[in-house]
Amino acid sequence: MKNYRNIALVALLVALVAMAGCSCKEFEEQIMQLDAQIAELQKEIANDEAVIAERNAMVDELTSDLDGCQSDNAVLIEQNEEVIMITVQSELGFVASGVGVREEMVPILESIATTIRDHPTWDVYVEGYTDNRKVKEEYQEYYPSNWELGAFRSSAVVRYMTGQMGLDPERFAAVSFGPYRAIADNDTEEGRRTNRRVRFMLYKSDY
Repeated sequence: MKNYRNIALVALLVALVAMAGCSCKEFEEQIMQLDAQIAELQKEIANDEAVIAERNAMVDELTSDLDGCQSDNAVLIEQNEEVIMITVQSELGFVASGVGVREEMVPILESIATTIRDHPTWDVYVEGYTDNRKVKEEYQEYYPSNWELGAFRSSAVVRYMTGQMGLDPERFAAVSFGPYRAIADNDTEEGRRTNRRVRFMLYKSDY
């Protein structure tokens, strides 16, 4: 993002040179307009750099707080541009075909909640993913497909963090990708276990 805006600054400077044939008055007006545009671009670049700096600080906080869980490959923290992604293995949070948050997941949620609470201008998507096996027959009345199962799981996490942990519900959204967007082979138990996950997406709010 920063590179695009630097290119824009260069383009504006080139435009200044190209206007050398204008009259003095026209040239002054154009310079004033370009000065205003450059100032706005510089402001946007500074804002972007501030967001990146805050993101880096948040990643450091999460890495430290979740260090024990990461060592067990239970939690993966990633970053992309201005977004932080935290992936949690589903086994930590839910029993098979279940949607209630388990005690094993609570310390992870507490660490994530601390970061969310300390950075109130960041919002959160909680995404639910499943493997591609059919929901057990005894549960199909409640979850006809993995879409519903993934949605109920992400919603359960949101309810817990906003209800039990007191986080602002306006900052959250619950999303389900069901069995889609698999990251491992569903033909093996290990692959299916990897695909069953909950992912947090933390991003700077525009509001």
